[in-house]
Amino acid sequence: MSGSPSPSSLSKRTQALLLSGLVFPGSGHFLLKRKARGCLFLVPALIALVLVLRQIMARLDQVMAQIDSGALPLDVQLIVEKVDALSAHDGPAMTVAVCVLVACWIGSLVDTMLLKP
Repeated sequence: MSGSPSPSSLSKRTQALLLSGLVFPGSGHFLLKRKARGCLFLVPALIALVLVLRQIMARLDQVMAQIDSGALPLDVQLIVEKVDALSAHDGPAMTVAVCVLVACWIGSLVDTMLLKP
């Protein structure tokens, strides 16, 4: 027998914290039947994640186009340098999106801990 508790013995709050911390911000609130509050964290985090992923995919498309055209050789060091150079021009939108995502994640965890049962 291991000393770890079974999932059924974990409190709802602990399960909600794990969901919000490991899956996505606000997801634990749905387990606690606080859907409106969960959406306050989930929606902005989802929008921020979409913006971050779009930026990453645009960067990937640029690098892949250069590799396909032969302008960028298949050298890991050169590819890393190219990605770093493209990242330097992300601008404030990427920074804001990442900050919103992190803030939603932390806020969701704190809010879950402070919710009254």
